[in-house]
Amino acid sequence: MAVLEGNSHQREWGLSALLIVQTVTLFVVIPFGENYFAAHLVIDICRLAFAAVCITVLTHHRWLQATLLLFLVVLIGGPIIGRNLISHLGIEDETAFLHGLIRLIAFVFTSAVTAIVARHVFGPGRVTFHRVQGAVLIYLNAAALFAIAFSVIVSWWPEAITLAGTPLGAKDSEQTALLTYFSLSTLTTTGYGDVVPVHPIARSLANLEAVIGQLFPATLLARIVALNLEHAKMPGKSRQASGDKSD
Repeated sequence: MAVLEGNSHQREWGLSALLIVQTVTLFVVIPFGENYFAAHLVIDICRLAFAAVCITVLTHHRWLQATLLLFLVVLIGGPIIGRNLISHLGIEDETAFLHGLIRLIAFVFTSAVTAIVARHVFGPGRVTFHRVQGAVLIYLNAAALFAIAFSVIVSWWPEAITLAGTPLGAKDSEQTALLTYFSLSTLTTTGYGDVVPVHPIARSLANLEAVIGQLFPATLLARIVALNLEHAKMPGKSRQASGDKSD
C-alpha cells in the first residue's frame, strides 16, 4: 500500500511539473523563439522534460515508455534523420519534407502525452489540486495540437492563414510563434483579428477549436474543480479510491 501511495503521489506532482513545462514552452520559449536561435534548443529540452516525466512517473508500461522515447529521439533528431531519408529517396524539396516530418512527430508525441495525462486526470480516485492542474495542461495541449494542425494547412496552402492581410512568414520560427499565438487566441475565443483563417479548412478547424475552447472549461474542467472541492471536505483516509492502483 505504501508503494502504491508513493506512486500516486509522484504521479500527482508529475502532472504539475508537466503543466509548468508546457506553460513555459507556450508563453515564453515559442514566442521568443522568433528572435533567439537558442530557443530551439530550449524547446528540445522542454520536450525532453515532458518525455522524462511521462516515462518515469506517469506510466510504467514498458512498450509505452519505449514508444515515447522513440518519438522523442526522432523529434529531436528529425533534421538528421530527414536528410538521410532524403538522400536515399531522392526527395527534391528538403525543407518541406523536414518540416513535415517534424510536425508529424510533434503531433503524435503531444497526442500521446495528452492521452497519458487524460488517463490520470479523468480516471477514478480522489481529485486533487494536481489533477486540476492536469486538466489545465490538457487544455493547453489542445492549443499546441491545433497549432501544429494549422502549420500543416499553411504548408499545403501558404495563404490559408494571413497576418494583416499577408501570408505568414516563411521562417519556421516565425510561423510557429504566430500559429501558437493564433491557436491560443482561438481556443480562448479572444479573436484579436490580426491573424485570420482564409481557407475553408483553416476556418473549419478554427471553429472546432473555438467550440472545444468553450466546452472544455465549462464542462470537464468545471466538473474536475467541483470534485476537487467535494473531495477536499472528506476525511483523509476516505479520499483514497481504487484509481490509485492504476499506472
